[in-house]
Amino acid sequence: MIRAALRKLTVGEQLNEEEVFGVIGGVRRGEITDVQIAGFLVALLMKGPTIREVASIARAMHANCAQISPQVQGELIDTCGTGGGRTTFNCSTTVALVAAAAGIPVAKHGSRSLSSSSGSADVLEKLGVAIDLTPPQAEKLIEAAGIGFLYAPNFHPVMHKVLPPEMALGIKTIFYTIIGPLINPAHARRHVLGVYRPELVSMVADVLVELDFRHALVVHGLDGLDEISVIGKTSAAEVKDGWAKKYELDPGDFGLPRYTYEELAGGDAQQNADLVRAILAGQERGARRDMVLANAAAALLVGGKAADLRTGAKLAAEVIDSGAARQKLDQLISESNRIASGGG
Repeated sequence: MIRAALRKLTVGEQLNEEEVFGVIGGVRRGEITDVQIAGFLVALLMKGPTIREVASIARAMHANCAQISPQVQGELIDTCGTGGGRTTFNCSTTVALVAAAAGIPVAKHGSRSLSSSSGSADVLEKLGVAIDLTPPQAEKLIEAAGIGFLYAPNFHPVMHKVLPPEMALGIKTIFYTIIGPLINPAHARRHVLGVYRPELVSMVADVLVELDFRHALVVHGLDGLDEISVIGKTSAAEVKDGWAKKYELDPGDFGLPRYTYEELAGGDAQQNADLVRAILAGQERGARRDMVLANAAAALLVGGKAADLRTGAKLAAEVIDSGAARQKLDQLISESNRIASGGG
């Protein structure tokens, strides 16, 4: 199967879904060598993956992962992005906590950092959250706390096998950038998804339509951030009920001022964890808090808690100022450690 797929890709032909499932299944079963995996990654990259190929890979990866189905009120949301943008303080993790505190069930998919100073797993670990949970434990955590972290290595055996060849290549392929955020093991169909290049906004939105996502916002800050920016304009594509609409956002759309990149800077995992705590405690004001408000507004919009982004930003501020977001972090820490230690 892999040799036939490579032959097609190297002459510019598109793979069908059966061929994609054959390759991904072969990787999981250990039937495909690292050299062949690397060849597949490069051949697909050089040809340029189509919307249908990316969607097929996402379906195949999801079919080959450990899936969970937590019983929650409402529909799950994810805030996992591609990574790879300009480094800030790990906004998406903070946004997930604000969304959960507002009553939206959150399945935060992620891993350790491959591109920035600290990924979501690194920051949550420094905050005291038990991240290395089995799939059944992660399911229990979402049910108990209304939010859980799905540590990707514990869910995706194919990713584990693709990583060494990709790291050896030293180039970005679609697996750890585009595919990762599309394959939430808890079937989250609502998503705020930041991408690291502007041309990916439309592409990823079209893939989300193909994958039948309920409501999502794909964003890229035109200053290089893989999130909604409060520095300048943001390219966005909103996916809802089978369609995608592209537009630009400005901080003013959220009722927020503009800032400089220097005001958003983060640090290592411990420094970013401290910033998350300060924001949720109401001690950090200004650029970082307002960036959380903008991105949380998007989460509240796609999660069905806000009718528009300006209303979402106001609600996010209320959730933080009431102490609910800080309490949600405390609950996530206590419940994750209880479950990790064998608690029911």
